[in-house]
Formats: sequence, C-alpha cells, structure tokens
Amino acid sequence: MGVSFDYVPADAAASNVFIEQEYEKRSFGDIIIPQKIAAIGQYNSGKTPDDYLPRLISSVAEAKTLYGPGSMLAIMIEALWKGKGTVPVTAFPVPDAGAGTAANNGTITVSTPSTGSGTIALYIAGKRVAVGVSGVKTVDEIATLIAAAITANPNLPATGAAATGVVTLTAKWKGTTGNDISIKLDLGVGDDINEPAGVTIAIVAMSNGATDPTFASGTNPFENFGDTWYTWTDYPYNDDTLLDVLEAAGNDRNDPAVKRQFAGVCGYVDTRSNFLTWLDDRNSAWTTPFPVEDSPNMPLEIASALIGVAARRAQANPGRPYRALTLPSILPGTGALWTYGQRDQVVKAGGSTFKVSSDGKVRIEDLITTRTKNDLEEDDSSMRATERIANIQAKIYSIDTIFNSEPFVSGVVVDDAAVTDVDYAIRPKTVKAYAIKLIDELWVPKALTKNRDAVVAGIVCEIGPGNPERINIQVPDDMAVGLKIIAVKLSWSFTSLS
Repeated sequence: MGVSFDYVPADAAASNVFIEQEYEKRSFGDIIIPQKIAAIGQYNSGKTPDDYLPRLISSVAEAKTLYGPGSMLAIMIEALWKGKGTVPVTAFPVPDAGAGTAANNGTITVSTPSTGSGTIALYIAGKRVAVGVSGVKTVDEIATLIAAAITANPNLPATGAAATGVVTLTAKWKGTTGNDISIKLDLGVGDDINEPAGVTIAIVAMSNGATDPTFASGTNPFENFGDTWYTWTDYPYNDDTLLDVLEAAGNDRNDPAVKRQFAGVCGYVDTRSNFLTWLDDRNSAWTTPFPVEDSPNMPLEIASALIGVAARRAQANPGRPYRALTLPSILPGTGALWTYGQRDQVVKAGGSTFKVSSDGKVRIEDLITTRTKNDLEEDDSSMRATERIANIQAKIYSIDTIFNSEPFVSGVVVDDAAVTDVDYAIRPKTVKAYAIKLIDELWVPKALTKNRDAVVAGIVCEIGPGNPERINIQVPDDMAVGLKIIAVKLSWSFTSLS
C-alpha cells in the first residue's frame, strides 16, 4: 500500500523537506464518555436569567448570584457540588408559573416564654438554624429571635416573619415543591438538652404551594439540550405530569439518530407504602427515583446529592454500581429502617433503596429505574439498574467517536475482496476490525462487557442490502452487570472424636 499525503503536492519539484502530520489513534482505551450534569430548576423572584437556556456553572457562588441564594437551583447546585468532583454542571433556569402560589403557611408557634437560657435547634429543609435565647423572654421576643435567625441565613429556601408569637414561613419560589420544605426541631445529638427552659414550640408543616411550571413547546428546557450529551438530569419534580415530560425527553434522547441517553433522578421522602403506590404510575428507564423516608431534606436536594456522587463514580468507571456511596449533607428520617423484604419489594416495583450507616449517613443501597415492563407490558428487568444506562452510554459514545472520525468520515465503501491501496477504502471487515479493537481495548478492560470471545464471534458486518453507501454491523454485546447479591451456603456439623 502506497503512502498518501493530503497536503504535500504530488508534483513538487523544488528542493524542500515536507513534514505532514496527522493524529492517528493507536489505542481506544481512553475513549471514556465525559459525564455532564443538567440541573433543571426554578430561580428566585428578581433574578433575570435566560429562561430554559443552558448556562455552564463555575461555582456555587455563581449559582447563588444568578438564581438567588436559597433558590431551588442554588440549593440543587450546592448539593451537586459537594460530591461531583470535576464533573461539569449546566443549569437550565425555569421561571415560576404565572398562576403559581408559594407555600406560605408553615408556622412556628411559641406557646410559652423562656425561664432560662439555651439554644433552640430549628431545622428548615434539613439545615440547622440555631436560635440563642438568653434568660427570660416573652413568646413575642422568642418569635422575633427565630425570624431574625432565619433571615440571617439567606441560603434557606424560605423566609420568616414574626407576629404575636408566631413565625410564618414562605417559600422563595412558587409551586408544589415548596410544600416539601420541612420544619423540625432537635434533630442533632444534644439539641434537646440545650433547649432554653420553659419554651414550648408547635410546628405546622408548609402547604398551599400550588401550580408548578408547565413544560411545553418553547418553554421546555429539554428542547435546549441540543447535541450536548448530558449523562445525568437533575430533576426537582416528582409529580406525575412533570415526570411524563422527563420520560418523553428520555425517549427522544434515546432515538438512534440522537443517541444521547440520560439518567433522570428525582427524590422522594414520603412513606414506603406511598412510594410503592407512586411507582405504580411509572415505567421508564429515564426515571430513577431515590427515596429517603421522612428525611428533613427536600426531595430535590436528595436527587442532587445523589447525582453528584454517582456522576463522579461514572466519570472513572461507567458501568460500576453506586452502592454504598454516601449522600453528603442528607439527613435520615427518624422511622424504622426498611427490612430486606421491604427493600426487595421496592426494587422489584422499580424503586431505589437506601441504607443508613452507623454514623447516621445516608447511603445508596440499590439505584433502580422505574422500568419494569417492556412495550408489550411483559415483565422486563433489562434496564432495572441505573448503572446499565451508564454502561450503554459509554459504549454508544465510543462507537460514535470511532466512526465519526477518519478514515470513516470520508471513506468509500468497497467489498472485502476489493484490491485497492487507498486508505479511505472501507470494507466491512475494516469496520469489524475496529469494533473488535474497541471491545478489546475499552469494553472488556473497563469491565463493561463479558464473554469476549462469544461477542466477537457473533459480530456480523455487511454492506447494506439495497444501499451501497451503507455498512451494517451487529455486535451481540454481553453486558457486564453490577454485583448485587452474594449467596453463601455454610454447611456445618460436629465431629465426634473416638
């Protein structure tokens, strides 16, 4: 085969030393899909970002400046930042619905005055607000102190106003998600014994939040994902209507012409029983719900914390499970932890499960999509584990990278028997050889594929019947899956010595 040049003139006559360079990819082992996070959320009144359009975020401080401290987006991005490492985050700001109502009647009522000094340990959306009370104070004075402490922390998702011994909280954005802002007391070790003597406090949960944004044509952030491959979508909504939008977008991104799948994650804090009922309405590989029953943190913050640590793991090992990863700053609930039987039931219904470590940290147990049925409504567990999406993403990205580069982008299709020495002649066996190289140098070494010999033996590659400009290849991949269960049978007996 002769040496071909793209830029050195074939008819050059004058003396010279020509050096033409081109990058030739010798190894495919470094074609790892870069993780990217899309965070969709609302911003505070008074801020004016470009609605629905992507904005790459460089810091938590930038997010607070753009969207307001304590805004939905700022809270999500701060939770992402705690675990994401170097994975980039792009925000898609969403305005409040014009007819929306902010949750506005959560109350903290001080019923009795203090008879001694101490600290009220108030938790708003899982964030500790310390309210110092010195000596004897009236109920009105204590309420004023509580409202001042809330105001002093602009990163909280709600504002507080005091009147006649009652502090009323109002969410900083409109919609039903504001109802998830919890108000609790004494969640930390020692909080209860440090309370000021004599003080009695009653709490009413947030409510009245209504009307979430509507994602329609022209007001749908997913329409602006474009050609960027966001591997994770951080989604603050877990109601049926808006999850339908997420799942429709996932189907669109999975189209063979688009091939930009994402794992969409939402949070959940209600009871296990209600979670199982909620799962009945879902069946999509693009929705991964993560519950932390009775957590004081908002579902949107739980989803963000999870995506941060999961994306960081996928950055290095795309097909590795996310078990035992700790969700930073997420607090557990106070109820009994789920038994194995209860967790097993949730997983089979298409739900993720959590555990709480001995030091009180929330950890991922199983990260599961809601896909439990195929298109024929038959039981289907093929896309049960969320890490399988990352496995498929890695393989599609590597295939796309190889066949969208030279020699394929300007190649000419010839048959396997063709005799030619041009380097742009592409035979079916050429395509097959590249696929095998990809399997050997990336998929198998990265533990994305098993049974290599059977996979390679099953590859079929041919010029497209009826279309001489096309080469078809089928790769019967055998996906390596995450380790979930180790079953040990220990047989024992006593041995008598005679």
